[in-house]
Amino acid sequence: MFQFYIKLLFRQFRQSSIRLFCLAIAVACAVTFSISLLGDRLEQLFDMQAKEVLAADMVIQSSTELTEQQNQIIQSFSLSDAKTLVFQSMANADATNQFLLSSVKAVSDAYPLLGELQISKELYGETHAVKEVPNTGEAWVEDRVLNELNINLNQFINIGEKSFQITRVLVYEPDRGNSFYSFTPRILINWQDVEETQIVQPGSRVTYRYLFVGDEREINSLKENLASTLQLNQKFVTVESANQSLSNTLDRAYRFLNVTALVAVILGAIAAALVSYKYANDMTYQYALLRCLGLKSKQMIAAIIIPFIFFTLLAISIGFLIGGLVHIVILKTLADLIPETLPAASATPYLLSSLTALIIVISFAWPFLNKLLHTAPKLLLNRYESKQSYILSTVVYILIGLALLIYLSTNDFVISVYIIGILFVFIFIAHFTTKLSIKWLVNYTQEKYTSIKLAARSLHANRSMVAIQVIAVAMTFFSLALVATIRDDLVTSWQSKVPVNAPNVFAINILEKDTQPFQTFLDQNNINHSPLYPIIRGRLSAVNEITINEYASAETGRYDESLERDLALTWSGDLPENNKILNGAWHEINEQTNRVSIEQGI
Repeated sequence: MFQFYIKLLFRQFRQSSIRLFCLAIAVACAVTFSISLLGDRLEQLFDMQAKEVLAADMVIQSSTELTEQQNQIIQSFSLSDAKTLVFQSMANADATNQFLLSSVKAVSDAYPLLGELQISKELYGETHAVKEVPNTGEAWVEDRVLNELNINLNQFINIGEKSFQITRVLVYEPDRGNSFYSFTPRILINWQDVEETQIVQPGSRVTYRYLFVGDEREINSLKENLASTLQLNQKFVTVESANQSLSNTLDRAYRFLNVTALVAVILGAIAAALVSYKYANDMTYQYALLRCLGLKSKQMIAAIIIPFIFFTLLAISIGFLIGGLVHIVILKTLADLIPETLPAASATPYLLSSLTALIIVISFAWPFLNKLLHTAPKLLLNRYESKQSYILSTVVYILIGLALLIYLSTNDFVISVYIIGILFVFIFIAHFTTKLSIKWLVNYTQEKYTSIKLAARSLHANRSMVAIQVIAVAMTFFSLALVATIRDDLVTSWQSKVPVNAPNVFAINILEKDTQPFQTFLDQNNINHSPLYPIIRGRLSAVNEITINEYASAETGRYDESLERDLALTWSGDLPENNKILNGAWHEINEQTNRVSIEQGI
């Protein structure tokens, strides 16, 4: 019996329909695998780098030290922790008596918990990673500090009331950040030296960051225990909250790639349905002979199912191979945009692409093969299409499979419902339009040449299959139109949010003495610009005597990300251009009442 199945496999593989079936499944699997593999590896890279950007799994950020109660809660957990303190200060070099506004960062010995500091033992020298921090009395500085103060390594700088010896050049720190306020050159010192500088006093503008690494459940438990103790100036920072905008952008790009891949998947599914129909018709006579020769019912089922299981697995394997090669080509193409090495893929791409292939086989191919199992032997001898009773169930199988494929590609229930609804209407119109067109063609060709009349009657005799073929072609064009529409909508949506005169260069920290020369330079070179505004950081603390934590909680529905962070506050006597007052009145310059204007979203 084993030799029988081996011969059956080789015999069937010689048929063009089986080879086309393998190709169709392989293409659908390959496209899904290459896209999901790229997305999975980039997502893992993003998660790794996002955690390194925090230098921890979770951070508590505050403008003051943690309370005694909060410290007691933290000590009850077995998490690795570290802390940092960032503040602005003038650094003074004894050797040159020059001053430089710098960003001083004091770190505890355990810093960083994730990622590594990178330093150099000489200016512009070779960089190497370390797992240590400056000793007490030492400072690691960026190259800009040495250049601006015109000093060298092993010389001293003064920060507040304490003198530090510069022992290393600081090249990289994992949680540096990229805001406007991180442009000042960095000086890294030990946490134990902060008190001797006498810079940090009550009311000082500082940022404390308490870092934690550990089991995810313990991290979440710590958050729950600390949530009720958080003050107005304190907040949790996690990978998701710190990188939400970038995460959303990657998610939208990944979804667009999946929808684009949906075209190839649908093409593969349609091809699998057509070749399976052809295979079922071609094999009708052969399986009829096998039954006449005494092939039992279970053996008959095995003779139909085993080959298709084998060819499905073969197609999936080929799909993995092709998809892997395409993935390598994509990485080569994007070599300038992504790191040379990416994390190893998880099992998700393999499972997703295999599931896609199985859905295509079960929904688009099996209904035609199932007909061979349930058709009476006497009808198997009839090489024409079987009975119409199978058309409805076949269509239902295909529509269910199509819905599943669309949902897997979009991963969004609402979008899937819209696409499926429109597609079903499209299929309904195409089906009945084809049937009516064939009926009209038969009537119109009654008085025509015999060859034309026979062609029309042949179409009418196989009108169900013709309708399915027309629908298959129509679905292909629908998929292409869908991708084009989504692409145009994304581009249009992006363009509509960016004004034509949107600025692309920003100037910040312009000193008062440089304001007029800067303004003159812009005017002389005909550079369009906004007015110069003073900027200071501030935070909205309460609304009508209601603390911001209560006012903007999730329960009230008034949550906005900007209410949890410092805002850039400015002042102007005139209403800025393109600003529209929706409620209230603009202030007068000489009025006694203090007024503020707030963006509508806030």
